[in-house]
Amino acid sequence: MLKVGLIGRGNISKAHTAAYDKIYAENERAKIVACCDICPQNMEDLPDARHYTDIDAFLKEEQGKLDYVDICLPTYLHAEVAIKAMRMGFDVLSEKPMARTHALAQEMCRVAKETGRRLMVGQCNRFIGAVAVVKNTVADGSMGKVRTAEFTREGGGAPLGYQNWFRDEALSGGGLLDLHVHDTDLIQYIFGTPKAVSVMGQNVNPGAGYDIVFANYRFDDFIVSARCDWTIVHDFHATRVLRVNFEKGYLYLDRTDGKQTFVKVDEDGTVTDLWELAKTDLFYNELCYFMDALEGETPFAECLPESCAESIRIAEAEKQSADLNGGVVLC
Repeated sequence: MLKVGLIGRGNISKAHTAAYDKIYAENERAKIVACCDICPQNMEDLPDARHYTDIDAFLKEEQGKLDYVDICLPTYLHAEVAIKAMRMGFDVLSEKPMARTHALAQEMCRVAKETGRRLMVGQCNRFIGAVAVVKNTVADGSMGKVRTAEFTREGGGAPLGYQNWFRDEALSGGGLLDLHVHDTDLIQYIFGTPKAVSVMGQNVNPGAGYDIVFANYRFDDFIVSARCDWTIVHDFHATRVLRVNFEKGYLYLDRTDGKQTFVKVDEDGTVTDLWELAKTDLFYNELCYFMDALEGETPFAECLPESCAESIRIAEAEKQSADLNGGVVLC
């Protein structure tokens, strides 16, 4: 059984915990045996784990006792804690976004190479089955060349988080780096690095940075657009839409609550229902993939730190463009 140390018990860690519970119930492959959070009450639902309220004490006491650490801390702590953990001999799974800045993301990559530790970033949307279908269809050309692609992602305002960190751009990067970064990463993952970006951004929550983003990405012979709104009041539906238009039809994925759809529409009008490929427990898939890679069952190829760092670099180009009121920024 893989022994996991969980660092951070905020909102996103609940998704990780549910996935670990599912994995343990299936085959007892992994279990959270140690947990660290600054608020002791946040760990009460893990009574069998060793509890810590100080990260340095956690890393020191758990050296040699864990197979890896799972970092679910606020964005501004990802790089600092991941680097410290790798230097102390831990393999690391860290939540997205990889780091607050591209420079810090690069340092994480450097330390992973220096120490020889495994480092994976939890860009969980890469583990949706439908995304693999889209990526493979783009790569194999079976529907012809890409003409356009569109992404939409909405949220009902970010949770305030510990000491209101979500609402502080210096700590979270705002909606652009917290929510929109999912689509920045998917675009880079599916299509590669764009030639240039042009972004209009708006701030609604004071001090939070860009929490509304309209982005355009220029590739050699097509354009991709992505829209993100972090401010929807009472957003019960949490819209998540992806459409890729090809020469010979399109793929359309809608994971909005109550609208779940994944279809292939061919140029002759034939509609193929692919929803079964989109019904994915993405956090479960993500954790299982990391475990498989640690145990040597699969090549470690998805969510490589260098790839995730590239998404942060593109996000920084997007912010630069938004600061220029939509000015074109080369990538």
